[in-house]
Amino acid sequence: MDFQLWTPVISAVLALAIAVKVVLRSRKRRAHWLFIGFATNVAVWYFATFLEYRSGRDPIFARITALTAVLLPQTGVRFLRAFRPDVTGTPTTLDRWATVLLFPMLAAIASPWFDQKIPGAIVRIAISAYVVGLLIAAVTALYTGVRTTPSRLEQRRALYLVGVGVMATLFTTADLVPFSVNRIVPGGFPSVGSVLVLAVLYMFSEVMERRRLVALYELAGRLIILTALALVLAGIYYRLVDWELIAQRGTHEGPYFLNAIVASVVILLLVDPLRVKVEDQIGRFFFGERFDFEQSITNLRNRLAHTLELDAMGRVLMEGLEASHRVTSAALYLVDADRRGVDLFAHHGAPPEARLELAAMRALLDMVKTQGAVVKELVERERDDRLELGETREAEGLAEAMRPLDAIGAGVVVALESDGGDLVGLLAVADDRMRDAFSPDEVQVLRGLAAQVSIVVENSRLHARIKERDRLAALGEMAAGLAHEIRNPLGAIKGAAQMMDQHADEGAQKELLGIIQEEVERLNNVVGSFLDYARPYRGNPVPLDVSQVIERTVQLLKNGLPPTIELRVELAASLPPVRMDPEHLRQVLFNLVRNAIEAMKNHGVVTVKALARTRGSFVRATEESPAPDVVDVSVHDHGPGIDPAVQRNLFIPFFTTKASGTGLGLAICQRLVESANGRISVRSNPKGTVFTVSLPVVSATQSTDPDLSGRRRPVDAPRLDATATTSVTAG
Repeated sequence: MDFQLWTPVISAVLALAIAVKVVLRSRKRRAHWLFIGFATNVAVWYFATFLEYRSGRDPIFARITALTAVLLPQTGVRFLRAFRPDVTGTPTTLDRWATVLLFPMLAAIASPWFDQKIPGAIVRIAISAYVVGLLIAAVTALYTGVRTTPSRLEQRRALYLVGVGVMATLFTTADLVPFSVNRIVPGGFPSVGSVLVLAVLYMFSEVMERRRLVALYELAGRLIILTALALVLAGIYYRLVDWELIAQRGTHEGPYFLNAIVASVVILLLVDPLRVKVEDQIGRFFFGERFDFEQSITNLRNRLAHTLELDAMGRVLMEGLEASHRVTSAALYLVDADRRGVDLFAHHGAPPEARLELAAMRALLDMVKTQGAVVKELVERERDDRLELGETREAEGLAEAMRPLDAIGAGVVVALESDGGDLVGLLAVADDRMRDAFSPDEVQVLRGLAAQVSIVVENSRLHARIKERDRLAALGEMAAGLAHEIRNPLGAIKGAAQMMDQHADEGAQKELLGIIQEEVERLNNVVGSFLDYARPYRGNPVPLDVSQVIERTVQLLKNGLPPTIELRVELAASLPPVRMDPEHLRQVLFNLVRNAIEAMKNHGVVTVKALARTRGSFVRATEESPAPDVVDVSVHDHGPGIDPAVQRNLFIPFFTTKASGTGLGLAICQRLVESANGRISVRSNPKGTVFTVSLPVVSATQSTDPDLSGRRRPVDAPRLDATATTSVTAG
């Protein structure tokens, strides 16, 4: 077999296969198109070389070969420049040199010197120098650009990229120079440059597919696997063909086996992108609705990836589900701050239930945790099967899981989970136009969407905490100047008013001076409250007994209660200790109880409750409940409730609905609770309002509790051993 004749055509076929592999990509950037042009140029050059050898070095084919060789730097330089991470749209010096040198090369190829022996050899050497010089310069520029990346791993990979590229260019030069290796050494050995060029093309195709530099061992592994599979397939072809038929046709076994290897490599290169392309077209033709749904969800996930605010996320999510034309109703529920239920955050279609309690959803949550998603029709079928088999207890459990699905009108429910496995919320979708609206593959697509929404929720909350920290830092700086600029003039105004009051006559003048002093005092209190809110003060957080603090606070409150107000206290047995400044907790309770009394217009019952609970979610009914890690202290009133529009602004500084309020009471409460790593939340309806303070439990090793004066109670001191209810009224 004449390797010198067949090596170029084999290389052309493989180079073209690599180019087609990139063409079959569904999404192609500019660098992909430039690579396709470069790989196609290489394939055409190899094929022209084959035609030149086959024609006995005909002058026309020789000129075509030289022309395709001259074009190699033009396509290669531009591709490698686009491949660099620091690429810009402005042409570089190398681009300009490549363009300038192109015209002399074209003139040399068209000149009659090209066909002469010695002048033609000089022209070929000049072409070789032109090709190898520009390609080495382009590879070196690529390496220089990659070296600026901060990753040392990428820098090391770029180093061998340059090494392989330079070696491929140098060895390929042997095929261009008239006095090349294959012409001097008898026997027609295959071109080493061809092998290296194909390896470089394959490497670049893999790099663009993965958007990163492929490690040397990874590339070697892929090439070895590709070669091994090609040999196996070629052997199968060879064995399946009748050897006698080969002999009758006069076909040599060697060329046949080599061609089988080349065909196998081409098949292996193209089978994966062809599979993706064919599956894409089949999906569009036969399963167009499902394909469009998957594309819509993919586009929606891409939009959500650039969303940070929760309100924007809810709007984008519902708009995207509506645009899919497969969802007639959808609802997004988020877990509330005290992790007792989920509240409706956004919806599409008919308004579903505004709130669901987690305790009532235990069966549904168990199924979501086990299966990843719950499909209503599947649950119904399993319930009917259980009833038919007489398994009444299991059927009742499935019916219990279906009640929340009916309440929110969901066909599919998917859980939103944090990285730690805690429940973040629920995504419910439905298509009321048909049963079994969502296939198992589409349910998996919805699970991927839910995972994306979970990430957005966690990122938005983290972003909100960062914004709050920055806002408080700015408030702290402003508060220091505010105290100096306002309190000093206020002191002077108050002192002057007091001096004038001593000499004022009874009547209108004295009344006006009294108003001045009262308003100065009120303004001074506003400034003091603002300083309390903005000051980054953590107090003296120590392990404390919540029950003891509540009892002592109630004792202080009872003397000032109106006779029409009843204050009840309900404390769970053996509350674990929490870490907080006792004065801060007392201040929070004072504020919340006073607000509750004002909300009921000094008539009704205010209840202060304390209980311990587990913060984690997804604890199955069959599992042993873990130890409590949160203590909830709540203040309940039976007032008219809080308007939702007002409720959203309760903790914003200076927001108030009272005629004489400062709007800092609840903001300060939130600040004090969060300084103890706790949370304060509110739930309200027309029958009343509940403010809940959730504080994390400290470890059992911290066994002493302080009282309000800072004294620590011994471990064996008596405590409440059962749930107690105390009623306190005036008088």
